[in-house]
Amino acid sequence: MKQIGEDNLNVRRISISPLSQFDGELIDGLQFCAKAYALFEQIRCTEDGPSRLRMRATDIEKKLIEELLPMCKYVQAKYRAGHYISIRWVNGSQQFDAEVVQAGAYVQESYLPASGYLDATCVMHHNDYLSRELLDTKGGAFGLDGIRRLKSGEIESKPVVFTNHEFIQSYSKLVLKQIVKKAGINYPPETTLIVQCSLNTLYMPEEWEALIAEVRNGQPEHRFREIFLYDTVSEYSCSL
Repeated sequence: MKQIGEDNLNVRRISISPLSQFDGELIDGLQFCAKAYALFEQIRCTEDGPSRLRMRATDIEKKLIEELLPMCKYVQAKYRAGHYISIRWVNGSQQFDAEVVQAGAYVQESYLPASGYLDATCVMHHNDYLSRELLDTKGGAFGLDGIRRLKSGEIESKPVVFTNHEFIQSYSKLVLKQIVKKAGINYPPETTLIVQCSLNTLYMPEEWEALIAEVRNGQPEHRFREIFLYDTVSEYSCSL
């Protein structure tokens, strides 16, 4: 009987998702970041960890990459003396990804709301998943516009040349399309939209600024308290 009990306990431990440590728990923002990064490293250090993260193999990797880590980026950009952020991430199909509770002098002086919501979204080229697959299987790929899957199932990657700011204009349309989509959702008041930008190529600082200018000029009417955009590679960020 003792052995059966131990086996049941082990099954329960295995079945508990690592996401449960976040789900429904109000966590100080910096602790939230530490937990999310610890989970990232826990997965990365396994034999197939890099591949799992790259391909977002299960709901765990997908939620970590597309929801938890974007919130970490937001917290690290905003958390400071006088502005303390706590996050309650909710693993479900509700309109938002997390509740946020804020405290400190900025809240006391009514510069910031005491509570609100966060919703994270990703903007990527339609060939982004093929690029990640090539990176996972062959170690690299050319630009996103030159990738396609052949009838044989193989992925072909060819270099593509851009002139002037074509790549910026192309990507800004994707960002604006996603913002328009999100703006049509009936979010609760004081919702911040976090936009994770998986850019279509490497951007220099002035190219990132040009992208932000295009998005700012073309953004639709919306009810978000803030739209926070950031680049996953060069770590550029901006609030609209």
